[in-house]
Amino acid sequence: MPRMIVVDAAEAVACPKCAHAFTLSDGLSRQAIERHAEEHERALAAEKKRLQAELALRRQVRELEDKAKNQDLDYQRRLDEEARKIEAKARASIGDEFSRREAQWKAQIESAQREAADLKRKLEQGSQQTQGEALETSVEAMLKAAFPLDEVLPVPKGVNGADLLQRVRSPSGQLCGTIVWETKQTRNWSNTWIPKLKDDQQAVGAELAVLVTSAMPRDPSGRCGEPFFREGDVWVARFEAARPLAEALRATLLEMHKLRLANAGRSEKMELVYNYLCSPQFAQRVRAVVEGFEELRSDLQKERDAMTRIWKKREAQLTRITTGMLSMVGDLQGIGQGAVGQLGNFAVLPGLGVSVVESA
Repeated sequence: MPRMIVVDAAEAVACPKCAHAFTLSDGLSRQAIERHAEEHERALAAEKKRLQAELALRRQVRELEDKAKNQDLDYQRRLDEEARKIEAKARASIGDEFSRREAQWKAQIESAQREAADLKRKLEQGSQQTQGEALETSVEAMLKAAFPLDEVLPVPKGVNGADLLQRVRSPSGQLCGTIVWETKQTRNWSNTWIPKLKDDQQAVGAELAVLVTSAMPRDPSGRCGEPFFREGDVWVARFEAARPLAEALRATLLEMHKLRLANAGRSEKMELVYNYLCSPQFAQRVRAVVEGFEELRSDLQKERDAMTRIWKKREAQLTRITTGMLSMVGDLQGIGQGAVGQLGNFAVLPGLGVSVVESA
């Protein structure tokens, strides 16, 4: 490949054969100089053109690089935007799923709370039913033990009616009347108990009806603080007053039976007796009988307690006296030796099992 060298025309050169020195311009002809000058200009123009093409190419490369960078930036921006959309959609989906599960959990909690409340209510109802059955059993046992001649019948479970039927019988075995018994072991009084028991009384044709309850109605007059009272032809009593009330009502039915036998065919007297049973005077007399019974039992218990204390006191006094006497006799016998032998006949204390033996 030819190599081009640019040399100044005034540059001195030497002939390689004779070593004669001369300037370069003297050794070249004008045409050669012009030819070389034209070639040089063409070379410069070509170099300039090459440089302008290189600059254009570099400019295009930079433009392409900038465009590629801008494309990458736009692509990254689009990726970021899509990522934000996907994240927002995922957040919304997660929020919907959480809301759905939260609603499901709330529904399950509410269902569990309702089931717990139902279970608690069933347990309370079962406890109340068990307590009511225990009270009914206690009343039944009390009536059978107190009145062995009577027929006390429990009403079967699931059958409408009162809890117990007491068929009062005379010593000769004749039926004198019927008492219906209803037991309630609850915390609060219900006003529906009285009408329901009256309906049960009419259904079996009983003369009397008694409601034994642990809950008394609210009454400003204070009668509900008493052991029993009469409300709408129904006797309402606490459990501790059930037996004395039963004794009074049973005695009334026996007397009514005697009157019926003595006055057979005299319906007007029976009406009088019925009116008497429904009168306030009868209630007062029954109350007086029960109160007298309670007072007598209380006084008897007080007397028993008092006599027990008196006996204990006297026994202690006798013990002290006996101890003192025996000590004194022993002292005298020790001092007088055989001189006080006559006290030996005295030293037997009755009722205590203690005696002093006469010394020899």
